[in-house]
Amino acid sequence: MAQLIAFWVVGFMCVFSTFMYISQWRSERKLSKLLGAVFSVLIAIVCFMLAVPDTYDRALGRYETESGSCYVVDNQSKQGGVTLWFEEASYDFRATPDVAYGPGTLFDCTVTLTKVQSTGVDYELRSAEGDVLYSSD
Repeated sequence: MAQLIAFWVVGFMCVFSTFMYISQWRSERKLSKLLGAVFSVLIAIVCFMLAVPDTYDRALGRYETESGSCYVVDNQSKQGGVTLWFEEASYDFRATPDVAYGPGTLFDCTVTLTKVQSTGVDYELRSAEGDVLYSSD
């Protein structure tokens, strides 16, 4: 969710900087100001293309659920978090479980993802007996 908010913030900052570059270009007529405006428009378009579909899915509650055997590994990022691995698919989550995990420990997983971007919303780990070991809800 923090990444989604960051894309929106960067996108709006680029739109604001575009207006600033255009106003400076009108008074100075320098090529660097015009190129800055073009570059900031391109970055804003990329940011909005990444943020809009995920925001749309989250706002309308358009989620899909995947279940099956998985294992959980630490994704070694500075922000922390884990990566859930199904057969060949992987999904990153910031919520770290309070159970022993690693490639040798299999769980029954239920993962909720947005439909368009397949970004992780929450996940649940169950034991072989069906007991809930961890839930990120």
